[in-house]
Amino acid sequence: MGFLDEASRLTRRYRCMGGVAARRGFVEALRKGYESRGLAVIGEFKRCAPGRFIALHDPWRYAKQLAPFVDAFSVLTEPFWFCGSPDLIPIFSPHRPVLGKDFVECERQVDTLAEHGAAAVLLILDELGWRRLEALYEHARGLGLDALIETSSGRDAVEVASSYPEAAVGINARNLQTLDLSFERLLGELRYAAERIGGDVVLVAESSIDSVEKAVEAARAGAKAVLIGTWFMREPDAPRRLRDALEAAKQSLQHNS
Repeated sequence: MGFLDEASRLTRRYRCMGGVAARRGFVEALRKGYESRGLAVIGEFKRCAPGRFIALHDPWRYAKQLAPFVDAFSVLTEPFWFCGSPDLIPIFSPHRPVLGKDFVECERQVDTLAEHGAAAVLLILDELGWRRLEALYEHARGLGLDALIETSSGRDAVEVASSYPEAAVGINARNLQTLDLSFERLLGELRYAAERIGGDVVLVAESSIDSVEKAVEAARAGAKAVLIGTWFMREPDAPRRLRDALEAAKQSLQHNS
């Protein structure tokens, strides 16, 4: 099959058929992953980031490659800085629940994610503020979507967990104003939050995890899930290595929790 034939076939399959059936239960998938091995894994498809290229993969091959080693997918749908599109979601959703990742500002964006088969939406507290977060969270829940509510501090994570116990609660190692990254700060914020939130809340470590050792450190600091993009995109064998390491360490991780 030539390139044009393949492009035509995949365009018909993923962009013309409509009626995408989402694989729901994003938060539940994370809970099951955590209960199974002491840490759930969200694999992210991210081809670029502000000011830099990450990696180029055919999305349908990447989805199949990662699916055995992750509990859920995060798919960048933001077009200007992250080279994303909602059209990518149906490629990943048949394999695992998908988090649609964008700078969500309005209900129309949430509707688009739902129409394309997302199981969850990212809502960033530092971007939205509490009042707008509440409105978009309720809209998403009305469409049957879960939410990952992202914060930048353990203190805010505790308040989010109290206000939205059904959501996954993220702490980002990256300062989204300056784009600075600090894994050490992330560990401190995770510890603060984990000591204060209920055991049913899924606490997610976001950004800066680029090794098995850092993933395990995040788990020991209180994360129940890690979201990994760049490391997986650049090292195709990393998802398998992480899964193997988590299986080997699961007794100590579960004891730690």
